[in-house]
Amino acid sequence: MVSSEEKKRLIEDMIKMSYQIIEPVELQRQLHNFLLRDTNEGKLYKYRSFDKDGYSLKNLQDETLHCSKADAFNDPFDCKIGVTFHSIYAAKYDTEFDVVCGILEKYLEVLHNDTQIEDCSVDEQRVINKLLSSDILNDFLMNNDDKAETEEELALLLKNNYFVVVELMQIVLSDEAFRDSLGICVDMLPRMLERISPEGMLLISSEDASIEDYARANGVVEDTDEVGLTMLLSQKLYPEHNGAVEDVQRLLDEMDSKLAEKMKNLFLVGCLCTSYKNRLMWSHYADSHKGFCIEYDFSEPEDEVLSKIPLPVFYSENRPLVPWKAVIDNSVENMEEAYAEIMMGLLTKDKEWEYENEWRILIGATEDSEFKMPRVSCIYLGAFIEKENRDKIIAIAKERNIPVKQMKVDRGAYDLHAEDVMLFTREDV
Repeated sequence: MVSSEEKKRLIEDMIKMSYQIIEPVELQRQLHNFLLRDTNEGKLYKYRSFDKDGYSLKNLQDETLHCSKADAFNDPFDCKIGVTFHSIYAAKYDTEFDVVCGILEKYLEVLHNDTQIEDCSVDEQRVINKLLSSDILNDFLMNNDDKAETEEELALLLKNNYFVVVELMQIVLSDEAFRDSLGICVDMLPRMLERISPEGMLLISSEDASIEDYARANGVVEDTDEVGLTMLLSQKLYPEHNGAVEDVQRLLDEMDSKLAEKMKNLFLVGCLCTSYKNRLMWSHYADSHKGFCIEYDFSEPEDEVLSKIPLPVFYSENRPLVPWKAVIDNSVENMEEAYAEIMMGLLTKDKEWEYENEWRILIGATEDSEFKMPRVSCIYLGAFIEKENRDKIIAIAKERNIPVKQMKVDRGAYDLHAEDVMLFTREDV
């Protein structure tokens, strides 16, 4: 079994390569080689129960895989991208802080006589003059000039001296033109910067700090998610803005609902796994061992098979989050990042499901939901399959020359065994 990290890197690399001039067959061959590493000689499996309308038997006869919308899955997180307040704020703050960094860069050039202030725009001149009149900023930068020769060194210096950041942001945000060029952070930042203590700055600058830590330090202890904690914390610190907080809550809930609907209508998903002996899969997806399991053969590197290679699912403790940068600024770079995040959302599952070792067929939502698969190379009957259903499977297998095996429960260990029922050679097929 290949690790989730390897699978994640594979998908990331394939997404990047999809933007380059690479033949699709080359990508398919790379994916096929990866599948062979993660499976038993390129075999993938689908666990089925016997439904009253006979769909599972029809899929077996037609060698098709039913692909479902995401809302048909039993995992409420499946194929859904997460929404957090921090992810929205970080994306917006990055965009807004670029504006602040731009004016800071011009200010430093003027301060060091590398640029004449007359060469800056009228708006820039106005803010730079305010910055030049700040004794706090000028004294600090002149005294630390040799410690901030690069952008990275300057960023570290500012991070470790929060009062300078406060001064810088307050001056920039005091200018009406620059306030208008920014967005959601405008009303929030000045008040946060005024109220926050040195201890608070240390807390939120810690790599291990979380919104839960900050909320609990302020007496907010409810059992809710990051968005809920942020809203409760805002209500406590800024009670006069409760109406606005409730509006944000509604906005996020609506956004979450719209995203889930969008993801549901984007792709149809077919699910496969890498083992026919997975006891949990037999219990969960094959009617408590009364169903059957279909083995599909992806081993042959033929063009027809290569065009049907599924994608590996990887398992994580962290959910993919909404690519807000693409919403804020739909540049080509941001849209490519958004596409990557959506693909990650479709192929990432909670680590709790790692036992499935799943591979997925993804097809457009408007395509035929019954996806034509490579040949069926074996059928496994559940350990407790009923005789009537057993006979139906064997009849189909005889007609199509498919080997059949009967699963047996080990008498002394937590294990399953597959005993031959009908055998056919490759020449018979």
